[in-house]
Amino acid sequence: MYERIGFVILHYNAIKETIDCVNSIINNIDTDDYFIIVVDNKSPNNTGEDLKKRYAKNKKVKVILNKSNLGFAGGNNIGYQYAVEELLCSFVCILNNDTLIIQNDFLGTIKQEYQRSKFGVMGPMIILKKGEINNLYYSLPDLEFFKKEKKIMEKEYFIARFHLRIPNALFKMIKNVFCKIVRIKRVSRFHNYFTTAGLNNRHEDVILHGCCLIFSPLYIGAYKEAFNAKTFLYKEEELLYLRCRQKSLKTVYNPNLVIRHLEDASTNSVLESNNAKRVRWAKNQIDSLQVVIEEMENERL
Repeated sequence: MYERIGFVILHYNAIKETIDCVNSIINNIDTDDYFIIVVDNKSPNNTGEDLKKRYAKNKKVKVILNKSNLGFAGGNNIGYQYAVEELLCSFVCILNNDTLIIQNDFLGTIKQEYQRSKFGVMGPMIILKKGEINNLYYSLPDLEFFKKEKKIMEKEYFIARFHLRIPNALFKMIKNVFCKIVRIKRVSRFHNYFTTAGLNNRHEDVILHGCCLIFSPLYIGAYKEAFNAKTFLYKEEELLYLRCRQKSLKTVYNPNLVIRHLEDASTNSVLESNNAKRVRWAKNQIDSLQVVIEEMENERL
């Protein structure tokens, strides 16, 4: 019972990273009852077709070619649904393609945690490119925070859209110098929500990083999709936490489960100017923040 695990890897352009991710699963997974679903999000460099040919004879790897780019949530939902409905997986692990599994008791650790906590979604310790551990997102901001954040992103969008980054950077530099002169300590607006403390300890009811998420039988029974499909990119973690909270499902950070994350390979593969990337980033942030705001307002009703 609770043996089969499906791995969903969303692919976009960065083929080497996707192949490395697939190989890390094949070389390390501690069960024969697993499947890997690679979902190509309509890569413009046609590497989805290359992956389909590469794994055509591998019965453990299924490559799905999306007809359009569905974004992070939509693309991963395709793989999640295939893992659940077609392959009847008990656990579904959604991995960024720039992550690597580095331990040989991956499923064993998941099953042990599930027996302990009956979690809805579990997340691992994440070792970043330079060897540091990813921060823990331990507390969800309130509704007013996200409303303010949306206004900040709208300003960022305006600055990028109308090529005002240089004068804005000069203004920020002057402001920073002024703060140093009058000894005003500047603090990140996120400082109350992220921590580098306790990363070696297990935590419940925290917001889990989207680069590696393990969905349990309880979550699979509650939701037909992994993520809120209203977003294209960004804020998936916050919306996932809200989903779990609405159904009283636990989120668990367990440092006994460890992965490596090489960070943003697919995003960096998009050939755009820095300003165009900034415009796209800000617009997607605004759209996703609006979804978060709506979900939190609905919770209040």
